[in-house]
Amino acid sequence: MEPNVVHTEAIDPSSANVFAANSSQTEIKVEFLKHNWTVKNFSHCYQEYLENYVHLPRGEDTLTWSIKIYPKGNGENNKDFVFLCLNRVLNQSIKAHKVGFRSRFYLKNFENKEIECRIHPNPSHSDYVSYIKRDVLFPQIQPHDSITVFVEIDVAVETITTNVGELLPPLANSEKILSSNMLTLLEEEKHSDFAIRAGKMEFKVHKAILAARSPVFSAMLDHENTEESRTGIMNITDVDGPVIKEMLKYLYSGYYSEDLDLAEDLLIAADKYRLDELKQNCERTLMKGIKFDNACHMCIIGDIYCAKSLKDSAVRFIQRHPCDITQTEGWQAILREHNALVTDIVRSFDKSLPSIIGPDKPAVPTTSSTPSAPQI
Repeated sequence: MEPNVVHTEAIDPSSANVFAANSSQTEIKVEFLKHNWTVKNFSHCYQEYLENYVHLPRGEDTLTWSIKIYPKGNGENNKDFVFLCLNRVLNQSIKAHKVGFRSRFYLKNFENKEIECRIHPNPSHSDYVSYIKRDVLFPQIQPHDSITVFVEIDVAVETITTNVGELLPPLANSEKILSSNMLTLLEEEKHSDFAIRAGKMEFKVHKAILAARSPVFSAMLDHENTEESRTGIMNITDVDGPVIKEMLKYLYSGYYSEDLDLAEDLLIAADKYRLDELKQNCERTLMKGIKFDNACHMCIIGDIYCAKSLKDSAVRFIQRHPCDITQTEGWQAILREHNALVTDIVRSFDKSLPSIIGPDKPAVPTTSSTPSAPQI
């Protein structure tokens, strides 16, 4: 018998079937949802719970979460605690589908200081629960009696697997790159054709950018017979150099530092050069810093520079603390120099009385017990 012989032949590469190398990629698409909810006069809440909703539109569907605050717990054993609960709300008219998400709460007081809460390890009827003792919370929110609940939800909305020949690198954030490039243009003074002087500081800038961002700069540079157009130099005497520097950073890149020390002067500069969005950012910063010793001054600034949100916020602060405010130097300045503003403040009390004056609420007893799992 002849032995089995295996015959082999060399394969011509040119005649062989060539298979393209494939790779696949799975991406879990995540959308990040942030929401903040401010509750004023919190210690006077008499309801069993307060509820608010957060929405994430997804085509024809909308994902919804319920945020609940239980000011006095959810039962006799938990009455000394404040509970924060988060639940996804299912729309019965649309076929429910599983959505993965992660979330967290954190509390801040009126002065934007974070208040530490504990996370419930095993909530029975809520997706997420955190809690804090009432007698620990209340001293941290006085005298403003205001809390802000910050909610962050990371939602895994879709999982996509694709086959590709070669994986392309992720797209860069073009807006962030543009902002960075524009800021570099300002900082390195490349191709500048104009100068701004404020105090001892000088900034080499670009006419086209100034004109595009500010209607005031645009009008000044459009006229050839102005001194600035002839000399290529603008002298600013009523705004300090560091404030001009921050304003130019915003003009070039949209960057805003939220510096409370500069916010007032920056708001005045933004008003002068008609930078409305920058002005609104400054308003928000100043509103967070309203206190007994500056409430009247913030009210005056808001009135003079048409910063309505700042003025209204300062007036509400004065409404809540009239006895303390009327003892300050700021109040005396309003009485001496801003008669019309005094009238506005006094008239505002008439509208606010129903919300300021109400029936006395019973004192809340405190104990040292620890919370059980919330039955929500």
